[in-house]
Amino acid sequence: MRSSLKLLALGAMLALGAANSTGALAADKEQVIKDRQALMKDQGRDWLVVRNYVEGKADQAAALSAVESLAKSLPTVPNYFPPGTEGPSPDGKWAPKPEVWSEHDKFLAADKKVADQVATLDAALRSGDKAKLEAAFKDLNVCSGCHEPFRAKLQ
Repeated sequence: MRSSLKLLALGAMLALGAANSTGALAADKEQVIKDRQALMKDQGRDWLVVRNYVEGKADQAAALSAVESLAKSLPTVPNYFPPGTEGPSPDGKWAPKPEVWSEHDKFLAADKKVADQVATLDAALRSGDKAKLEAAFKDLNVCSGCHEPFRAKLQ
């Protein structure tokens, strides 16, 4: 009798632990999605600062800061897409396509390509050569390089 009570108690503890870990996984997934969205919005704001500088509406110091921020954040993008974090953005408008994980090498290559383009943009910006900067900016696929092949519109 005593051993069956122990087994029953152990089973209850395991079930409780499984329920708690499932809840933790769901909470972690939701947080990853929120963090991913925040990263993308930050990158979008940085891109706008650079665009504004190219158009003569911002100063070089602001553009340099934005490019530095992009250069730091782009290599971290894959960290915001761990397996099991598919699902819509908090606004429900977008979601990663399954290809983020099923074609992960292509996803990493797209992120690396944008990071390389940002490095070229950074060099052009620091050079002070406006024509070089405009050409580098025109070639930049800061969002579309990954969004077109790896993001689905839901609404």
